[in-house]
Amino acid sequence: MDLSGYTLASRNIVMYPHLNAAGRLFGGQLMAWLDEASAMVAMQIMGTKRVVTKKFGEIVFDAPGELGDVVEIWCREEKRGRSSLALDCRVVVQRGGGVPGDVGGAVEQISHSDVVYVSIDPSGRPTRWNPDAI
Repeated sequence: MDLSGYTLASRNIVMYPHLNAAGRLFGGQLMAWLDEASAMVAMQIMGTKRVVTKKFGEIVFDAPGELGDVVEIWCREEKRGRSSLALDCRVVVQRGGGVPGDVGGAVEQISHSDVVYVSIDPSGRPTRWNPDAI
């Protein structure tokens, strides 16, 4: 899997409290990790910590997360707006060996989504974050 152009946003290990009734990674837990990780990338790119989640695109669960998996969230800038930033996010794990980045296993995507953030002023209204944006 080619993640060139993406930024590693976070790593989390799937532990027992993260599992659903079927013994797989609970989708709500993955969404929380994805929102937090992508928000940190948005803050870095936008140069402010005053960002809010505007939209999650379709969240696709491509494969299950399993107990002990090291989940990596990778994000790539897709589009800049006057007050917004769209990110393409990929969630991957290593199958068949070590942890992601180690030799010995294949990287498998378990989820993907696009996320849009908006920069806000102290009153909570959208504000320009990028003077170069249209």
